[in-house]
Amino acid sequence: MKTAVIRKALLPVLAASAVMVSTPALAQNFSVSLSFGSPGYSQGYGYGSRDLGYRAHALSQHINRLAWSGGVNRLRAHDLARQMDQYQRLEYRYARNGLSPAEYRDLDRRLDRIEWDVQRTSRSRW
Repeated sequence: MKTAVIRKALLPVLAASAVMVSTPALAQNFSVSLSFGSPGYSQGYGYGSRDLGYRAHALSQHINRLAWSGGVNRLRAHDLARQMDQYQRLEYRYARNGLSPAEYRDLDRRLDRIEWDVQRTSRSRW
């Protein structure tokens, strides 16, 4: 008798806890831009930190994959990782007060240089 009552009470409690756990994930903003060639409304006017953050993260992962797969030698991979660390420290310093257009251009150029350096030294396509 007691176990039947516990089972009946347990099911709604489990369902409610599942809803409570999944609600924050559903509330996240997942913006999808369907524009081709120009940024969507959610991407700002050309100097937002989302674009730089995505590029920096993807480039850092690419450098790590190159280091692990042997696409670049160990010394070169260390140098590329050091460049990314310097970039990320500078990005953090700039972003504390918000990025100005000049700071965005500076960070964009630095990422371009690192990307070019990775393309030049690796045997893979970026």
